[in-house]
Amino acid sequence: MTPNKGQRILGLVILILCIISVPVGLWGKSSPSSDDKSDKASDSSFPLLIKRDRIQVIKLGGMIMNDDSNDSIIPDRNSSNYVRKQLRKAAKDDHIKAVLLYINSPGGTVAMSQEISDAVRELKEKQKIVYASMGDVAASGGYYIASQADKIYACPGTLTGSIGVIMHLMSLQEIEQKVGVKPYTIKSGEFKDIGTMDRPPTKAEETLLKDIIMDSYDQFITAVSEGRKMDKEVVRKLADGRIYSGRQALKVKLVDSLGGYEEALSELKKVCKDKYNKDLAVDEGRSSSIIGALLESTAKPLPKMDVFSSVIPESMNPRFLNQPMWIMQ
Repeated sequence: MTPNKGQRILGLVILILCIISVPVGLWGKSSPSSDDKSDKASDSSFPLLIKRDRIQVIKLGGMIMNDDSNDSIIPDRNSSNYVRKQLRKAAKDDHIKAVLLYINSPGGTVAMSQEISDAVRELKEKQKIVYASMGDVAASGGYYIASQADKIYACPGTLTGSIGVIMHLMSLQEIEQKVGVKPYTIKSGEFKDIGTMDRPPTKAEETLLKDIIMDSYDQFITAVSEGRKMDKEVVRKLADGRIYSGRQALKVKLVDSLGGYEEALSELKKVCKDKYNKDLAVDEGRSSSIIGALLESTAKPLPKMDVFSSVIPESMNPRFLNQPMWIMQ
């Protein structure tokens, strides 16, 4: 059975179960228990949370890039586009009072990192509290996004920082000459074939590309400076591409506190209780229903991530051709 055919069959099964579950859900709704009315629930199924003031947990994992090409019938809840959409929805939902953004990413493309960080800023403009919790890695584009939160938590061993922009190029000219390949290019302008692997870049091309990189770098530094309320020149001194452990990042004020997901969530719940005078429910995106369990079990798993390969120069990684050319990493 091909993957696409299997997905279609699975989608049909889920649709049938959804139809069957409607009368069951209506029956259950007609006689809510006292527990359903409590604001102290920390994790409930979606129907019980949708009309309640709550803290929304959103998780961002893997490479940060435009991944609309994913043709799965079940969205990947860690993907960049899904996270961006969820942040935008949270900004419009009056019942969502705060967001905990869990980040486990080595970075990614410039534009998508900026789109997600813009969505975080939109939440803050709507007077919603935003905390960021870092996992194994929250570097480069991952840190770009985290820097826009009200408070950042990192584990002592989290790898973060790597503030900078990089573009990978390669020349196969010598190999082509050895095997007798002579490429020909017809172009409309001097820079139309910039980045080609048939030859090294010219001095003019290097200058043009360096200007793009440095402009993006300045945007990165400005975003961190504004998000962290740090002097831009102080950030620049920290932004030479180096990585920091969570403990080192705390010393240079790139993060606010040491702790994992549970510590960040606990602190956020306390802050929300002080602000709203009540305990807020926590929506972690899980569902106790059969349908929810099926959806979660078929979601694409978080990509495997080699921590060390995510922070060394990508040109040293033999798989680098599978990555975007222009990335924050």
